Amino acid sequence: MSDPSKKSWRYLPVKGSDPVKIDAEDYGRCMAHSWRVQSTGKEGKPRVVTSIRSGGKVRTMSLGQFLMDPPQGKMVFPRRWQNGLDYRKQNLIVCTMKERQRMLPKPKSPHNTSAYKGVSYIASKNVWRARIEVDGKAQFLGDFSTEEAAARAYNRAAINYFGDDAYQNRITINRGERRN
Repeated sequence: MSDPSKKSWRYLPVKGSDPVKIDAEDYGRCMAHSWRVQSTGKEGKPRVVTSIRSGGKVRTMSLGQFLMDPPQGKMVFPRRWQNGLDYRKQNLIVCTMKERQRMLPKPKSPHNTSAYKGVSYIASKNVWRARIEVDGKAQFLGDFSTEEAAARAYNRAAINYFGDDAYQNRITINRGERRN
């Protein structure tokens, strides 16, 4: 059995929530503060915050900001947005909101013709079109006979333009008919 004191991470207690994972090296300075969960945004997504007194003012700071100390104009987001209770540095990314949008999956909408980001069905040509937006401009990637082929083209372009943190479509084999 492994020695728990040798773990590279520890659980940080959070008021009103399950504990969150942080790197062991940050545990001491995090324990100097009281952490709580705060719901934000229209979806009410929870984030872990504390109140910091500085210069006679009280400021709310997220655990991600506290751990990563991002430069002006940048924010801290979880790299893997599915698990909001993992605040280890390997799971956090410092970026602008614009950079973050490149990492997010396609929004769900009844008007989408494809389940994949960067892919749409062109009924007049009976093809699946792949495109990607780079610096506010749409880049045409090609027309494909299958939705999956177009999604793979998007994935390759996303890595090429935005790097390894770019969102990648999870491609399923033979999804069947066009989604309406």
